[in-house]
Amino acid sequence: MNRFLLILSIFVFASFDIIAQTGGVGQIKEEAQFIIEKNRKITLPRAVRNFEKIPTLPVTEIEGRQQYQFKRFSYGLSPLEPYFKTINFRPNKPVMTFTPNYVKAGYGNFGTPYFEGYIGSKKSEDYVFNLYVRHLSSKKGPVFDENSGSGRTDAAIGGKFFNGVNTVSGSLDYRSRKVHFFGYNPVLDLTSDAIEQKFTRFSANVGIENTKKDEQFNYHFNTDWIFFRDNYTSKENKFDFDLGGDYQVSDNIKLSMGILAVLSKREENDIKTNRNYFSLQPRLIYSGTDFSLSAGVNFAGDNTPGSGASIYPAIKAELNVNAGLRLYAGYEGTLMMNTLESSVEQNPFLRSNVDLRNTEKKSDIYGGVEIDLSQGLRLNSGFSAASLNNLQLFTNAVSDSTRFEILYDPGTTDRLNIFSEVNYENEGLIRSSLRFDFYSYKLSTSVPTLAEAWHLPSFKTSFNNTFFPIENLTVTADLYYLGGLNALNGETAQVFELDDIIDLNLGGRYQVSQQFGVFLQMNNLFGTEYQRYLNYPSRGIQFLGGISISF
Repeated sequence: MNRFLLILSIFVFASFDIIAQTGGVGQIKEEAQFIIEKNRKITLPRAVRNFEKIPTLPVTEIEGRQQYQFKRFSYGLSPLEPYFKTINFRPNKPVMTFTPNYVKAGYGNFGTPYFEGYIGSKKSEDYVFNLYVRHLSSKKGPVFDENSGSGRTDAAIGGKFFNGVNTVSGSLDYRSRKVHFFGYNPVLDLTSDAIEQKFTRFSANVGIENTKKDEQFNYHFNTDWIFFRDNYTSKENKFDFDLGGDYQVSDNIKLSMGILAVLSKREENDIKTNRNYFSLQPRLIYSGTDFSLSAGVNFAGDNTPGSGASIYPAIKAELNVNAGLRLYAGYEGTLMMNTLESSVEQNPFLRSNVDLRNTEKKSDIYGGVEIDLSQGLRLNSGFSAASLNNLQLFTNAVSDSTRFEILYDPGTTDRLNIFSEVNYENEGLIRSSLRFDFYSYKLSTSVPTLAEAWHLPSFKTSFNNTFFPIENLTVTADLYYLGGLNALNGETAQVFELDDIIDLNLGGRYQVSQQFGVFLQMNNLFGTEYQRYLNYPSRGIQFLGGISISF
């Protein structure tokens, strides 16, 4: 410290001496002199130093364990309230509104007028009703002009009422179908009225069911009153009662019951016959994550003399191997009712007073696989091996080859069906379905009249496509193939191998505007007058075009 004060004093006094000699800051006089003593020695006293160690502080011992106290701090933040504002959408064209009501009208070759219309109520949570009408007829047919004409008319009005618990429905339905027995020898000179056949059907339906289908207990009841007749002497009145329900016992187990009863009265040439049928289908159903099982019986019968009722087992199992693979198999038997109406739907050229019997499916062993091949592509393939009693076979009648009768195998007919189906859909671009069926029939008798399963195909293929190539345009393409058809002319006892049926249909619909559209349908483009039933060729190429109006 003393050395530092001495040096500081020297600099201070030297500064004052230099300033005094220069007479100011920044100037040096010429006569000034500096004396530097080289040999001068500055001595300072010895500094005192302390070399003693710092003593260690005493440690205080604490009795017992230390106690720690934790405090919880709560930080409350104000809630985040984001604000979003959407940008207004400005479409390039007006948005299409839903218009369920429409009218279609058109005309085609063979003198074919066409009309179809639908009117429905507006959207409501309490009720809905609708009216539907359709007519399609051809004045001329493939042969004999008006003697082979045909037509069909459908009209229906219905509605539903919802009260939150039940849904009550009802409908009135009218159908009319006209054909001609034109399969006669060309040398005959017949008038159109003499060979005309016309069927009319009127029905009334009433039903009730619970509105919410996810309830623990679901139920339904439907009844139909059906009056069916032709313009000769055949009449059939039916009263159908369909009652069913299911009860969810637990998450995986459900009980169900179906009851079907038919009271039928048939009249032919003033001969009245009561034909009654009933069926009970109780089921116990287990549904797991990847496995489901349905087991029960079919208790069915009719009032045919000597038949009564029988019990048939019914079991079906399904296994979901993974998300894209499902296996299923089952065994079932039942009794299926054949009526005059259902027989005419298969073949409208039946003679009067045909023999009607119910078909018994003694057993049916079936199985298959469903595979999701890729997105939108699905495969379903399987088989069915059934043993049938009273399978309907159609042959030309012995008394008149222009009309058909129904024959039955006196024993059991074995039927094998192997099928495969591929479905593909790319939404907005295409919907396609291809199905192939192979049938094999083995009859129990070798009599000539039952040597084959007459008019039943051995091969059946359908290829249905819907395309959406551009906006507002829909194109359809359908191809049908039936092969292995054999026929028996009962009048001449001749057997015929009918040509395979190949039918290609194309159609298109273009929506010009929201309310107006046009359509064109072309059927049987190969132009072959194939015979589905012996002596009854079909029309060749058919065209039908028209317009549609939505409102």
